[in-house]
Order: sequence, then structure tokens, then C-alpha cells
Amino acid sequence: MNSNNKSRVVFYLSNQDKELLNNHCNILQVRTSFFVRNCVLEKLGKPILEVSKTNIEVKQYTGELIKIGVNLNQISRKLNSGSKFMIADQKTVLDQISAINNHILQIKSQL
Repeated sequence: MNSNNKSRVVFYLSNQDKELLNNHCNILQVRTSFFVRNCVLEKLGKPILEVSKTNIEVKQYTGELIKIGVNLNQISRKLNSGSKFMIADQKTVLDQISAINNHILQIKSQL
């Protein structure tokens, strides 16, 4: 759309509605004007922009999450058994938490 073909539309929202709109746009990571424009065009029956979704290998991620769950269960079982938590164990836990963090960031980048 060429900037010469655009017209400004002004409307008013309550502070609560504006905050709700801004929060929704932040979650979707889109500009407010983009979101409102597409909502209005959708209601008018105009085609809207479709966001393409990346194919995520669900089985692979499910398997990884199961492994992470098993590791966390082993850690909690050891902590709850009253045995001492050695420095080597702390390093292992921190490494696993870092791996979980990296894995979550990888998944998020593919969404």
C-alpha cells in the first residue's frame, strides 16, 4: 500500500481498553496499528495477512522434554532423600538448566 493512498482514522479507547490492546500486541509482537488495521479488515471481509507457522518436530521436542523431566525428577528425589548436594551435582544441575534454557530459546525462535 502506497503512503499516498492512506487515510488516518482516529478513535478513542478507555485507558483499560488501550492497555489491553497494547498488552495483546506486545504478546503477538506486532505494532498496534498493524493489529487494529488487520482486525478491522478481517471484520470487513478483506483478506488479512496470514502468519506462516514453522513446522516444529513435535516428537523430537516431546522426547527432549521427557528427558528433562526425568532429570528433574532424579534431582528432586536426591534432594528430598536427605543426601548432601555435592558441588559436582550443583554443576550438573546448572549445566542442565542452561541446556533447558537454550532449548526453550531454540523452540521460541522457530515459532
